[in-house]
Amino acid sequence: MIIRAYSKFLRQARIPFSQEYMEQTLSANGSLSRGLVEIFETTFDPERKDKAERKAKTIRRRIEAELDKVSNLDEDRIIRSFLKLVETTLRTNFYQCDSNGEPISYLSLKLNSQEIEDLPKPRPLREIFVYSPRFEAVHLRFGLVARGGLRWSDRREDFRTEVLGLAKAQQVKNGVIVPVGSKGGFVLKNAPPMSDRDAYMAEGVECYKLFVGAMLEITDNLKGDKIVAPRNVVRREDPATSLVGAADNGTA
Repeated sequence: MIIRAYSKFLRQARIPFSQEYMEQTLSANGSLSRGLVEIFETTFDPERKDKAERKAKTIRRRIEAELDKVSNLDEDRIIRSFLKLVETTLRTNFYQCDSNGEPISYLSLKLNSQEIEDLPKPRPLREIFVYSPRFEAVHLRFGLVARGGLRWSDRREDFRTEVLGLAKAQQVKNGVIVPVGSKGGFVLKNAPPMSDRDAYMAEGVECYKLFVGAMLEITDNLKGDKIVAPRNVVRREDPATSLVGAADNGTA
């Protein structure tokens, strides 16, 4: 699920490689793929806090040594892109469970977008990508305090491009309200046919709720003056208690 989520994000980031080609590359380089997951687990498993950074660096050195043996430049770039995403991930809900103690059915990843060279410009300050068998979603923000709506998109192949364009417009619109803008969007992947409008709308509303919940699950809270961290979330950044989203007219 970790690898699949990152590959979906890279497709939205307009990486010039197909989903199939990335899958073939990761399959053909199984040791490197395992290394990527090991870095993720070492970094974000709450039970592995002790010496996690040192262990992650050791795994990275092993990956770098193996990459030197990869002769295909495309494969080298693909694996390095995955490695960069893992290393620029700031938070994840991967180790959280639902109310029944079961693993959550979707994955949220908070990324330090400024450090990801594969992203088209302008790069936001932060973004949260949510992967689920039912939907995919992204929330871009250009500052720690940023305002912008969440959109139900129908552009499954490039909804991040649509959201990025809307976020740039928000930069101008919000100048007199808050310092910078933000924008979010989600797409349905297994919705009922639009001919069954009630069922289609019900799936959209449910995925909208899951999207908002996925973001809140990795966002700090305030209890009085005390910052409360999310449960089972390793934070690789300063406390972040600000997350502002609003339904736009279409989504509402």
